[in-house]
Amino acid sequence: MTTLRLRWLAVAALCAAIAPALSAQQTEAQRLQAEIAQLRAEVDSLKKVQSQGGEDSPALKTTLKGNVFNWSTEDGNFSLTMGSWVQFRLTYNDERAQDAEGPSDPNSAIASNGRDFWNFKITRAKTFFRGNIVSKEWKYFVLFHWTAGGNDLLEEAYMTWAKYKEFNVSAGQTKIPFSYEFLVGYNKLQMCEGSVVNETFNQGWGKGLWLSGVIGDDQRTWIKYVVGIFNGALRANNDFRNQDRAVNADAFSNTVDADLMPALRVETHPLGNVADDMVDMRGEDTYNKVLFSVGFGMNWLISRFNNAALRPGAITGAGSGRFATGQDTIAITLDGHFRWHGLSVNVAWIHRHTEFHNFGPLQGNGVTSGRAFPGDLTDNAFTFEVGYFILPKKLDVGVRYGMIDSDEFWLGGASTKRNALRPDSTEFGLVVGYYLLGHNLKFQADFTYVVYQLAVAAGTVPANAPAGQGMPSRSAGSIANDQSDYWNIWQFRVQLQWMF
Repeated sequence: MTTLRLRWLAVAALCAAIAPALSAQQTEAQRLQAEIAQLRAEVDSLKKVQSQGGEDSPALKTTLKGNVFNWSTEDGNFSLTMGSWVQFRLTYNDERAQDAEGPSDPNSAIASNGRDFWNFKITRAKTFFRGNIVSKEWKYFVLFHWTAGGNDLLEEAYMTWAKYKEFNVSAGQTKIPFSYEFLVGYNKLQMCEGSVVNETFNQGWGKGLWLSGVIGDDQRTWIKYVVGIFNGALRANNDFRNQDRAVNADAFSNTVDADLMPALRVETHPLGNVADDMVDMRGEDTYNKVLFSVGFGMNWLISRFNNAALRPGAITGAGSGRFATGQDTIAITLDGHFRWHGLSVNVAWIHRHTEFHNFGPLQGNGVTSGRAFPGDLTDNAFTFEVGYFILPKKLDVGVRYGMIDSDEFWLGGASTKRNALRPDSTEFGLVVGYYLLGHNLKFQADFTYVVYQLAVAAGTVPANAPAGQGMPSRSAGSIANDQSDYWNIWQFRVQLQWMF
C-alpha cells in the first residue's frame, strides 16, 4: 500500500513539474499560429491589388527575352519589353576630289582635298518599347532615337491588330516597306554603316495604315507581305523620295496635300524563314540547312515641288497656294538572300523613274524644248554583299560592292549632260566583326572606298553625299574638256555596339 502511494505521489509531482512547460509550449504554438495567419493575410492582400475598375489585377512576372527584360501578366494579356541599343564609332576619313595639283590649278578652288579627320561619335542611341495590351492580339511598338533629336526623335510608333498571322492591320509611323537593307535595321548590318545604294534609295519613315501577314506553315513561308498607304512627304526639292518623320500639322501645304503614297513589299521563303538579318546568325546545330528568300518592293510618291533648276517659275495656284510644278516617282526593288553554313549572300537591284509635270499657268508651256530642262529621269542601282562566319556566331568577315547609275541630263540648252540628281557612284567595302553576344554585343571594323563621278550641283545635287560629307560640284575644266570628274572617299571605321 505504501509503495503504491509513493508511485502516485511521484506521478503527481512530475505532472506538476512539466505542466508549466507544456502550457508555455502551447502558448508559443498559439502565438506562432497567429503570426502565420497574419502573414498569410498580408500576402493575400498584396496579391489582391485593386484596379480602378474594382477588379483584381493579375500578378506580374519578369523574364529575360533576347537579353532584354520583359514584364507580363500571368495570362499574357499585358506585356512590356523594353530595350536600348547604342553604337559608338571611331571614323578616319580621307577625301580627294578633282585631282588638284596645287594652288595654280583651277580645280583647287572647289577641290575638297585635305578634309581628312579622326572622330569619335555616338552614332546611334535608341530605346524601344513593345508588347501587347488588353489581349495578345493588340500589339504595339515605340522607338525613340535619342541622338537624332528634334523632329526625328520619334522614329517609330504603331499599333497592330494581329489576331491572325495571315492578316494584320497596323496604323502609325514605321519604316516604309521598300528596301530589305533598310528594313533589317542599322543594328543588324554586317558592316558599320548602310551601303551607299541604301542611303540613296531607301524611302525613310512614314505615317499611314498598312496590312501585313504571313502565309505558310512552320516549315515554309510562301508569302510574307506588307501593303499600305502613307502620307508621302517629299524629302527635298532635289530628292524625290519620302521622308515623313516630322509631326506635320493638320493644315494644307505642299507637304500635306491630297496625294497619298502607296507602298508594297512581298517576300517568299520557300525553304524556311530567312531571319531579318544581314548575316547568318544560326549556330552549328541549325546552319546546315539551306535557306533563301526573294523580295519585291514598290513605292509611288507624288508631290509638288519648287526647284528653279529643274522647272522655272513654280507659280502657286490660286487660293490653295500649291506649286505649279510637280513630280511622280515610282521606285521598285528586287532582292535575294541566301544563307548556309555561316555564309550569307545579299543581292539587291533598284530601279527608279521620275516624271515632271507642269500645272495651271505653266501647263503646256514647252519648257523642256531645246534641251532646256529634263522631262523625266531614270536611275538604277545594284548592291552585292557576302559574309562568312569563320567561327559560328562569333567571327565574321565580309565584302560589299555597290553601284549607282544616275540619269544625267542637260540644262539651259547645253549639248552635254552635265547635271544629275545624284552622281554615279561605286562602293567597295571590307569588314571584320567579332560577336561576343550576337548583335547584342559586337565589335566591327570596316574599310570602304566610295568613288563619285561628279555632276554640276546647280540646285540639283543634295548638299551632302551618303558618306556624310559636303559634295563638291563638277569642275569647269572637266566640263570644257568633256572629261569625267571624280570625288573619292576613303573611310576606316571601328564600332562597338551593345543592346540591353
